[in-house]
Amino acid sequence: MNILLVEDQDDSRKTLSRLIGMRGHKVTQVATAEEAERALATDSFPFLILDWMLPGKSGIDLCRELRARQDGDKMFILLVTGKTDRADLEMALEVGANDYLTKPIDLSLLNVRLAVAERQIRDLTERNQARIALQQSARTLTDILENTTDGFFALDYAWRFTYVNREAEALFGRSRKELLGGELWQAFPELRGTAFEQNYRQVMAEQTPIEFEACDPRGTKWFEVHAYPSGGGVSAFFRDVTERKRAEDDRLTKGKIESLGTLAGGIAHDLNNILTVISGNIGLAQLEAPVEEKSLLGCLAKASQAAQEAAHMSSQLLTFSKGGSPVKKVVRMPELLAKSAHFSLHGSNLRAEMVIPPDLWPTEVDPTQIEQVINALMINAREAMPSGGTVDISARNVELDDKPGALLPGGRYIKVAIADHGGGVPVDMQTKIFDPYFTTKPVSSGLGLSISFSIVKKHGGMLHLEQSSPAGAAFAFYLPAARAEPAVVRTVAGSGLPSTLQRILVMDDEEGIRELTSQLLNTLGYEVTAVTDGVEAVNTYERAMRRGENFQAVILDATIRGGMGGLATISRLRNIDPSVVAIICSGYSDEAALAEFLQYGFRGALPKPFTRRDLADVLQRAVTSSKTEPAFVR
Repeated sequence: MNILLVEDQDDSRKTLSRLIGMRGHKVTQVATAEEAERALATDSFPFLILDWMLPGKSGIDLCRELRARQDGDKMFILLVTGKTDRADLEMALEVGANDYLTKPIDLSLLNVRLAVAERQIRDLTERNQARIALQQSARTLTDILENTTDGFFALDYAWRFTYVNREAEALFGRSRKELLGGELWQAFPELRGTAFEQNYRQVMAEQTPIEFEACDPRGTKWFEVHAYPSGGGVSAFFRDVTERKRAEDDRLTKGKIESLGTLAGGIAHDLNNILTVISGNIGLAQLEAPVEEKSLLGCLAKASQAAQEAAHMSSQLLTFSKGGSPVKKVVRMPELLAKSAHFSLHGSNLRAEMVIPPDLWPTEVDPTQIEQVINALMINAREAMPSGGTVDISARNVELDDKPGALLPGGRYIKVAIADHGGGVPVDMQTKIFDPYFTTKPVSSGLGLSISFSIVKKHGGMLHLEQSSPAGAAFAFYLPAARAEPAVVRTVAGSGLPSTLQRILVMDDEEGIRELTSQLLNTLGYEVTAVTDGVEAVNTYERAMRRGENFQAVILDATIRGGMGGLATISRLRNIDPSVVAIICSGYSDEAALAEFLQYGFRGALPKPFTRRDLADVLQRAVTSSKTEPAFVR
């Protein structure tokens, strides 16, 4: 231990130094209080031995001054005096001496005083070290709490704020100076009766931690909270998880739509097969009906119109399902937005305000499907503002970074926002608005937004409710910007069917559709051979070639239950005859063959249900293009 001995008598100083050194301590000797102060300025002495009577400043005065220092309680002071008066000795203790020793010094008493001092200094050192460690721990904890990305606050037993970190200030929108010492329920009366109050009171009452998520009373932000008992009160870490909740809701919505989409696609496929037979036979009946049978022809026309409306509903189901791939072409979004907005608001008491930059990137979309999206959002705005007003339409270029967990991959996108000034979407409905058949309108089907969601998703984009408040709601959708050189399918119109076109091969697994297609083609003057699957089609085509009775065109159903479908069949047929003229036909397909038929080697696409005129037109275009354009196969 490092000891400072202050004694002006040389003999006494040397004797004391020797006796103390015998106990293994290092002793620094000085003769005056001023020398002692200089020694203390350069070194640390946990133990000081001061003579009462010193030249100049006395040991009593030096003791008093040392105790007044900031670190004065960290040293043990033994005062040595020749005085034996009780009052003098009490004075020594009053000025801060831990103990005293009277002259002449008794060696045994000196050893006792040194032993006591050693023990007390050890205790004092341990206490000081513990205090320093506690202070350091407190500083470290404060640094952690101040630099964490979570908000943190502490409340005492009376619900008063005792600590608020920087992030909590930002999340509360209030300064800690304003909050500290104040009661939680007075500072935030809106929390009364919410999940926040219920859970905080449970933590206080049961002294158990709770983790929960809750929306703020305004319904605009979600918070994740970890609350736990602390010092008779409550402490809590909390963070804003609004974006995560929105992403989770979007993913849940996607899952619902994908599941129902599979069902809808299957229904649409079967419905289209039925509608093909219905529409085709109505067309045949119209051909056979006498011209003078006006009543019969009228009934057939109404039936045909009803079949067309059913086909439109089936088309919506296909769009909603995993089928119905968009037939894309490069478009300029300003023209499409203007056209769709004008159509949607025609005859209403609303007008559109459009803010679109002149350098908006082009995008490759199915114009009909995107018009359907815009129309659904505009109808939504009309219903939100029955008294009239303005619909704000904006579009801009955005570049998204590729981040883990993001709802869209990185890249260039067109963002389109359509905002109304109605009453907004209620909080309890915001997670349901994209659910199929969910609607608050008695005359609405509830499919508009869900189908729009599916359309945008199939285009590689995203549709979501971007903002909602009592001042209105804003929907936004993102579409990928067009590539530098997008592939655009060119079509060549023909003036009529070539006179050499006589024999057609039809492949379909539905007997009713095979018969109907054959009849329709017969009325157009073609000879038809009908088969049930791809294997039979390939064999039939190959036998006809060997006999020199080539088919001028083949119509292949895309999906054959339990057999070879259109895509596999066209591949086999092209191996046999590279110039084969093939048309893909389908009521449902989760492949891109209908939308990009040229890339698969087809010359045309025939969606179900189809009419006699549709059949004639697609044959004309396919045969004409085969004469003028080479086939392209992916």
